[in-house]
Amino acid sequence: MQDIVKLLNCAGVTQVWFGSRGFDVATESELEDMQLGYSRHPDGSDLTGTGEGDWQPGWVVVARETQLGDPFFVDTTQPQLPVYTAMHGMGRWSADEVATSLEAFLNTLSYLKATANQADSLLGPIDSCIRDSELLATMSKKMVALSGECYYWEELVDGYQEWLDSDDEDW
Repeated sequence: MQDIVKLLNCAGVTQVWFGSRGFDVATESELEDMQLGYSRHPDGSDLTGTGEGDWQPGWVVVARETQLGDPFFVDTTQPQLPVYTAMHGMGRWSADEVATSLEAFLNTLSYLKATANQADSLLGPIDSCIRDSELLATMSKKMVALSGECYYWEELVDGYQEWLDSDDEDW
């Protein structure tokens, strides 16, 4: 757990926004509370299991997606500390890797924060939104390179583009 705390403290990233989506990243003081509902019940009881689809004892939530609340978690049983996400409310956990390490995940979020330069979630696009398709393609490639994973980050940029396009269609 000390490695996780050290990386979270060094990264200094607590919130990242990209269009209507965002990431809430745990601070050292929030890390324990982030485990509620995943590895620990609010009454303190253990929610981990050993079966397929159970929350695993080595998983530690380090962030949440702001729109749907899906967790991003580290697998502490692996030395690289890969980061996964899974949809909650499905009755079982099906983990999808989003970064080969916690450091890679935090570097990816730092890059996204600096590039998107967005202070909060947006209901719809505004003038300062990134609309340049070449820049979005470059961002997608950079996030894939930083994270070591492609599917999640490509889908994030595709979803952002759909969000931009749907706003244009509505008006």
